[in-house]
Amino acid sequence: MAGRYPALMLRFSMFGIPVGVHVTFLFVALLGATAYSGVAIASWTAAAFVSIVAHELGHALVARSLGGAGISVTLYALGGLTSYHHGRPFTHGKSFLVSAAGSAVGIALGGAVYGLIRAGVFDGVPYELGVFIDSLVFTSLIWGALNWIPIVPLDGGHMVKHLISIVNPERAPLIAQVITWLAVAVLAPLAWAKGYRFGALIVVFFAAVGLREYRQQSTPRQPPPPSPAENAEPVEAPEPPEFPI
Repeated sequence: MAGRYPALMLRFSMFGIPVGVHVTFLFVALLGATAYSGVAIASWTAAAFVSIVAHELGHALVARSLGGAGISVTLYALGGLTSYHHGRPFTHGKSFLVSAAGSAVGIALGGAVYGLIRAGVFDGVPYELGVFIDSLVFTSLIWGALNWIPIVPLDGGHMVKHLISIVNPERAPLIAQVITWLAVAVLAPLAWAKGYRFGALIVVFFAAVGLREYRQQSTPRQPPPPSPAENAEPVEAPEPPEFPI
């Protein structure tokens, strides 16, 4: 992860998993500034930080429990990325569980805090703490639900691809792309019509990123020409792949 994200502003570890926060995560604070001011912006940012970390740790801990290795988490502008290597072979069913785990943890966290709010546990807390609690519920539930939309590279898109791969692994990436753009065709105009124009643009942006990755993975790689000094046939030894979620 350090090679891919060299400009991290913060590094720490949770449950033995390295976590990095990219400088672009400050974009979350700018989003908070559209609704809050002063210290409340910091409350919003802290809540988004906690909910996104919980989401990514959901992926990371399940991946580790299933045998994943080299696990790391990075937070950036619009969310997070959990990367890992297959320490031992993963079935598509296990990969589905890893993809689903992030939103499951986030929704469970948001639902639990919402239950405490309904029970009156946080009645009378200071305004800034109230902003943190409300924002934690909002980001956990909304971020979790949105990530289950079947759009690659969101978790929902990966979940669909893993399910299809159980039956037809060769065509699964293409079918997942078709489902992705059908979802975009429905959700983007609906969000735009409802006034959520930023959300509509984000949906199209994520789908475009997923399409670019699909094209890169579908392009056959040409092997490098053999060195004149090599007498034997070269044997390729690729590094273990990295799996973003």
